[in-house]
Amino acid sequence: MRLLTATAIVASALAAAVVAVRPGAGEPARGSSIESVPVEEIAWRKSVPIGLPTRGALVHGVQLPAEGEHFFTWDPVLEVAPNRDWRRWAADSTVRTVLGVLAAYRAENPGAPRVGIGDLSRPQGGGFGRRFGGLGHASHQNGLDADLYYPRDDGLELAPVTPAEIDRDLSRDLVRRFVEAGAVYVFVGPRTKLLTGPKRTVQKLVHHDDHMHVRFRSTRGGRTG
Repeated sequence: MRLLTATAIVASALAAAVVAVRPGAGEPARGSSIESVPVEEIAWRKSVPIGLPTRGALVHGVQLPAEGEHFFTWDPVLEVAPNRDWRRWAADSTVRTVLGVLAAYRAENPGAPRVGIGDLSRPQGGGFGRRFGGLGHASHQNGLDADLYYPRDDGLELAPVTPAEIDRDLSRDLVRRFVEAGAVYVFVGPRTKLLTGPKRTVQKLVHHDDHMHVRFRSTRGGRTG
C-alpha cells in the first residue's frame, strides 16, 4: 500500500508536468467546447500506467481525437458526440490497439458505420466516479480501459438505447477482434446476447447493454487487476 501511494504521488507529479504539452487538457470546465482533431495530430508518447485500473494513475497519457476516419466519440453523460476532451485520455498502447482494431474492422466491413468510443481515462488517470457525471466508473484509472458502443442496426452514429437496436453480427465481430488483439477482459451487457469468446476474457457486466468495456494488458508499468 505504501509503495502504491508513493508511486501514485510520483505519477501525479510527472503527469502534471507533461500534460501542458496539449492545451486544454485537465479537468472539466462548464461551458467548454471541443473541436474535432485529425487523427494525424495525435501527440504520441510512451505512456506509463500506474497501479490498478481501480486504483491507479496515468503518466504521459495520449489524448484520443474527437473523431477519426473509423470512429466517433460519445459523451455518456451529456449523450452527445463528441465526448469531452478530458474524458479521452489513455495509455499510448491502448489508443494504438483500439485504432488498429477499428481500422481492420472497417476494412473487412466496408458498409459498417464508424464505431463510437466512449470514456477512456482522465488526463492523469485516477478516480472517475460519480462526481464526474452519470454512474461514473470504478475502473478507467490507469489508461488501460476503453468503452466502445455497439454498432446500431440502423447505422446511426449514436449509442444504442436498447439491446434490440444492436447490430449483433457487427458487435460480435468487434468482440472477437478485441479478444484476438490481446484484451484481458471484454465486458458485455447481460441482455446483449454477445457472450461469445473465451469465458475468462468475455464476461457479463451490468450497465453494459449499450457498450462493451475493453481492458488491455500494460506493456509497461501498471497492472490489469
